[in-house]
Amino acid sequence: MTLLRVAVTALFAVLIWQLLAWWIDSPLLLPTPAKVLQNALVLWNNGELSAHVLASLSRLLVGLVIGVPLGAVVGCAMGWSGSFDAVLNPYVRFFNAIPALALVPFSLLWLGVTEASRYALLVYTISLAVLLSARQGVRTVPPIRIKAAATLGVTRAGALFRIVIPSCFPAILAGVRTALGLGVMVIVAAEMLGADSGLGYLIMQARSHFNMANLFVGVIGLGLLSLGLDRLFVVIVDYALPRWSSQRRI
Repeated sequence: MTLLRVAVTALFAVLIWQLLAWWIDSPLLLPTPAKVLQNALVLWNNGELSAHVLASLSRLLVGLVIGVPLGAVVGCAMGWSGSFDAVLNPYVRFFNAIPALALVPFSLLWLGVTEASRYALLVYTISLAVLLSARQGVRTVPPIRIKAAATLGVTRAGALFRIVIPSCFPAILAGVRTALGLGVMVIVAAEMLGADSGLGYLIMQARSHFNMANLFVGVIGLGLLSLGLDRLFVVIVDYALPRWSSQRRI
């Protein structure tokens, strides 16, 4: 039933798009769905589209591998230690108010037009998202669980690893899921400046050549990439981590 609803809403959206394209009657402003699909097939057949998708995915993967553990460790430490939280919390709140897009000029200036600048922006965004979720997750663990563990002889360090972290793991997973979407946004923005591959590069090239159909291919590809990663993440959690799956929580 869910797939049927998605298919119906997708067909309805395409129909509205087609009607708007006919009404505007200007391919430079709004190409038809058929034209966008045709360009997407051409880009896919010549390998260009798949190369751009893989480039963006590889950069995002590097950001996740570095940013998720970093954010989880620091966030859990802040939630567990009041003194550590008091020291870092003002800085975390300060940088959390600064979007990664505002730091693009600094990353280009300090790290140059290199992969390192793009990785830095990704790690910044992903680690902050996971950090805030992990910190909140630790702080929402009922104190009665820790007290009960203490009465059974569990040390404070043991309570952290045996009670607190497993209890706050759903919050960490929620942070990772949020970081996936934010990471797609950031890496595309970074790819628009100085990169020679990726969906952001594809969008900028299409914009420079006034190729609206290819621009739509890049934008729709971004949405599908983010949606696909989100669905894949949910499936992996449900099957590989059933203890923390969304189905069990429901």
